[in-house]
Amino acid sequence: MPDIERITEKEVMELVEVNARNTIYRYIRDYGFPKPITTYPKKYLKAEVVAWILNGGINQRLS
Repeated sequence: MPDIERITEKEVMELVEVNARNTIYRYIRDYGFPKPITTYPKKYLKAEVVAWILNGGINQRLS
């Protein structure tokens, strides 16, 4: 069964090591960061966030 663990926006910020929500929104807009799967409260799939980090984060090449 695939990993479907959901994490909060605060947990995402800790994983990515940023202090501002605006940074997460900019990463979504400009760097292919995974979008939240729910809007309130915002939840993200942990596997998608970890994969984004392992693929280079903001340094990855987007096609």
